[in-house]
Amino acid sequence: MGDEHPNARAYRATADAFRTGDLTVVASLISEHVVWHVPGCHSMAGEIRGRDQLLRWLGQLGARGFWLEELDVFGNDRHVCAISVMGARRDGVDVSTRVVSLFGYEAGQQTERWLYPDDLEVWDRVFDD
Repeated sequence: MGDEHPNARAYRATADAFRTGDLTVVASLISEHVVWHVPGCHSMAGEIRGRDQLLRWLGQLGARGFWLEELDVFGNDRHVCAISVMGARRDGVDVSTRVVSLFGYEAGQQTERWLYPDDLEVWDRVFDD
C-alpha cells in the first residue's frame, strides 16, 4: 500500500472510517457535491446527491448489518476502482456478493461512485429482507 496512488489511499481511509462508524472522517474525504449511483430494486437504490444525503444513507446501513471488505484498490489522478465483497448479516439474512466500484476523485475527495454488484438478487437482499 505504500506506493498506492493518493486517491486509492483516500478511498481506503474512507472505507476504514465507515467501518468504525466515524462519519466525520468520511465527510472530510468526500465532496460536498458527491453523487452515488446505487443499483437495484431495493428500498435504498437510486441516486444519492450531496454529502448530507449520503451521510444519512450511510447511517442507515448499520441497522441492516451491512459490511464490506476490499479485495483490491487502485487509482490514478481522476479515478479509483475498488473490488470488494459486500454483504449483510442480520436475523434471517446472511448474504454477500462481489462489487466493483468506480469512483471519481478531484483534489483528493470522492466526487462520484458507481457500484456494479455481481449478483443483483443478492445485492437487493443486502438492503431489504
